[in-house]
Amino acid sequence: MKWGFLALFLVILIVPSVSAKEGHIKLLAVRETGDGYEGSIADLYLEIQKGTGRVFLDTFPLTKVDTQISTRFAKDMACAYLDRDCLEYDFIYTIKADSPIIAGPSAGGAIAILTVALLEDLELDEEISITGTINSGGIIGPVGGIKEKIDAANRNGLRKVLIPEGERFIDKDTKIIEKITVKGIKGSVYENASIMNKTLDLVEYGKKEGIEVVEVSDINDVLFEFVGRRMEDMNYPLIIDDHYNHTMSSLSSRLCNRSSRLFSMVMMHDHSEYNETVDSILNLTSKADSATIKGMPYSAASYCFGANVKLTYLLLALENASEEEIEGKIDIISRNVAKLERSIDKREKETVTDLEAYAIVKERLIEAEDFKDEASKNITEKDVYSLAYSFERVYSAFSWANFFDHRGRKYDFNKELLESSCQKKIEEAEERYHYVLLFYPALSLEGTRKEIDYAYDDMRNSSYELCLFKATKAKAESDVILSVSGVGNDKIGALLDKKLEVARKSIARQINKGSFPVLAYSYYEYANELQKSDPYSALLYSEYALELSDLSIYFKEIRRPPVIGFDFRSLVFLIIGMLVGYLLFRVGGEKKETKRSKRRKS
Repeated sequence: MKWGFLALFLVILIVPSVSAKEGHIKLLAVRETGDGYEGSIADLYLEIQKGTGRVFLDTFPLTKVDTQISTRFAKDMACAYLDRDCLEYDFIYTIKADSPIIAGPSAGGAIAILTVALLEDLELDEEISITGTINSGGIIGPVGGIKEKIDAANRNGLRKVLIPEGERFIDKDTKIIEKITVKGIKGSVYENASIMNKTLDLVEYGKKEGIEVVEVSDINDVLFEFVGRRMEDMNYPLIIDDHYNHTMSSLSSRLCNRSSRLFSMVMMHDHSEYNETVDSILNLTSKADSATIKGMPYSAASYCFGANVKLTYLLLALENASEEEIEGKIDIISRNVAKLERSIDKREKETVTDLEAYAIVKERLIEAEDFKDEASKNITEKDVYSLAYSFERVYSAFSWANFFDHRGRKYDFNKELLESSCQKKIEEAEERYHYVLLFYPALSLEGTRKEIDYAYDDMRNSSYELCLFKATKAKAESDVILSVSGVGNDKIGALLDKKLEVARKSIARQINKGSFPVLAYSYYEYANELQKSDPYSALLYSEYALELSDLSIYFKEIRRPPVIGFDFRSLVFLIIGMLVGYLLFRVGGEKKETKRSKRRKS
């Protein structure tokens, strides 16, 4: 009998080790030398064991950028791509290199595809490697030092290198830089990477070096290059939620009808001193009308909001409002802000739409308070404009509050998870921000830095939803800088087309899963509207759309209790162990009985 129990015990011990999986991929990286950056190769290993969702990372030597953050995020994106609950596994990643490398975000694509391969028992082609960040929606994002990485691939016998879509053309001299300004969400301006006309085609460069260079846009593209097949049909139709159309159209109508009323009031005054301002208002309302005809309600609302700020400013200036009247308007703003804050703080947030609606309403109210405080100091022309902006921001916040409707997949937005999502997104934004500065130290990223600092403030104030929103935008701003760095003006249009396509695919994927990312789609629409008139701002909004398309990865979906099931592989080994134990028990018993029989006969 003891042999049977021993056999059973050994088989049970074997089950976890049998279910453990190991994999490897060549990692493309760069290292810093006295003459600049040089391409390098490292080895990335992954072991998946039964566990509780923990992520471990061991690097030798240490990487120059914190790779722990991008490793966790890449693992999460791989699990989200497979729609797999990975809390039953522990993930052990190891990076080994000959010398210190710059890994960080650029290793994200490789980490994600290795994770997908092991979870799905797929064998990766060892002669292929990838460089690229991993972003929301499983999108492969831009990185630095691609030419140097192709050189390293050539030196180390690889035959194919996968690079982010839109990164085929780079500036020959990556030190550059003439500067480009891109308008941010709040109308602020930050400096972007410069553009030079001399470009290098990395696909053609790779051919000369004996390396096939292929652009990829998402995990599915990468998987096809590595294993020759796709996991699923990613080209879902972009079906716009009827409730979104109705609510956004109503919001747009409210703001644009307000433009008409305010304009009529302005026309009742002598506005000859402000003809230039009136012309800009007419230009904005004309764009709003055009956007409405094209079925772009968010774009129309944005144009009408800009017109309303100028119109309210004109009315205050033309009516020569007294100090007492200004104070009265400031009091109205304060009361309305407090009223709406009390209202939205009481509302339950059950879906991603609720979460985004709360964040955007809260942001508008904070902006309204900030501009109101500026206006309350003096009654100069600038202060009057600040007051007008504050007044209209509150009005738009009331309109956005209508997006609280609890439709779509329901998630667990408890305080601990919200705080955790805020912290993770800040870490991602910080990592991406420092990665950009590493390759382009001359760039001015003041606006992005402020956005990250605001996210920290929100975290300290327990405004985790707003923290998540701001950190997401900051990460997107760093990504757009990487996207345009070294890309010639003649290639920006093609880059934007590809960005919009991957954003569309990411949003469509979420819609197919039962969630409608209201902000992501709104920014996607606005990027399309700006595509011809302001392509650089369109790139920024397309990045916002990408980053906001899949916030659900940070939260647990509320589902019905699952039917209790079994791990089939473990069950098979358990049954085998029991059978072996039983047979050994029988054999042992028969031997003992034979011995007893012989003793009795003797």
